[in-house]
Amino acid sequence: MSKMAKIDTSTVKGRLLMFLREKRLSQSEFGRILGVAPTYVGAMRKSLSADKVNRLMRAFPDLNRDWLLYGEGEMLKIPKDEVPETEEVESNSEYEVPLLPVSAYAGNIQGWSESVMPRDCEMIHSPVRDVDLAIRIAGDSMEPKFHDGMTLYIKRINEKSFIPWGNPMVIDSENGVLVKEVYPSDQGEEYIEARSLNPKYPPLTIPTSSIYGLYRVISVVKLYTTY
Repeated sequence: MSKMAKIDTSTVKGRLLMFLREKRLSQSEFGRILGVAPTYVGAMRKSLSADKVNRLMRAFPDLNRDWLLYGEGEMLKIPKDEVPETEEVESNSEYEVPLLPVSAYAGNIQGWSESVMPRDCEMIHSPVRDVDLAIRIAGDSMEPKFHDGMTLYIKRINEKSFIPWGNPMVIDSENGVLVKEVYPSDQGEEYIEARSLNPKYPPLTIPTSSIYGLYRVISVVKLYTTY
């Protein structure tokens, strides 16, 4: 097995290439996101212009701007393998959100929200504010980071503005609800690629026309079992 080429991270170009490797994005995928030619990164000789830096930060809000431009600090504001977790939620917390019924995995969030009012749902304490819903994971497709039974606290994003590529998202589609990492698709802007973390599950290509909404994972609460 050939080793990955070593990247010189003493330059902005090198750090950008390291970030693309971390996000598992090709230079052509990156070019499509940023609106530049696929050869843009390879041809870089100087730093990024201000408008491209701003566009980059909107597309990848977890990227540390100071690391990219000056090599200061860590690459990511929140390391990729450290999704916020709360082991215990204060019982006197006043902030509650509706827990999406497990049966919704056979349907979709939009259909659920149109047919069931939040007051008819179980309300659970949220460890953070500024979230819309809570939903529990079913299955092992996102292991080892997310396990069956974990509760995700999620917030809808404006996917027409930008999508934070490479982050775990809840995808509400006409075929049901999925928890995946989201990437640009080689098939064009009319599709996204949804990737599992468990290697036994292949990536899925999803038409954007079939997506009702994208929800970013804001916080995670582990499920504890006692015997």
